Amino acid sequence: MDTNATAMMQTVLSVLMTYVQGVSVKTMIKLIRIIALPLFIATATSANVQSENNKVIGQCNLKNTGDYNASASCYFDWKNVDNSKKLLEYRSFIKANPRYMVPGQSMNRCWGKPREMPFEKSTISVGIDGMKAAIWYKDKLPAGCKENAPWDNRYE
Repeated sequence: MDTNATAMMQTVLSVLMTYVQGVSVKTMIKLIRIIALPLFIATATSANVQSENNKVIGQCNLKNTGDYNASASCYFDWKNVDNSKKLLEYRSFIKANPRYMVPGQSMNRCWGKPREMPFEKSTISVGIDGMKAAIWYKDKLPAGCKENAPWDNRYE
């Protein structure tokens, strides 16, 4: 474990001990779980995490020491290639899932597909006694619109 994380944990525990002298052991354990454990996890996991952007910027700075214009150019050359890869992925996704282009339709699996009506036919007749309406429903409805399909249609 990193010495900074250990020092931070010791500091947190000593502060807890001084301010919470009259508290029971159960309450103290709860306080440690609430305060110290998240701090420990955050410092332990974030110490070794570095984004890909930061790595590329560091490499460009090492390659072009002192020349910040060349470093920026190096980084943006990489970033343009990275963005074009992401753009190809987005275009592929939108081509396979056009409902995401229309606001409010991303969850509508039936968007752009013919709808299946639950009835075969219907009639309305007007006679002396008034109006009469009749509907003939289908016995079975197929599971339409790919209800159980994955949200991304590219991999069907």
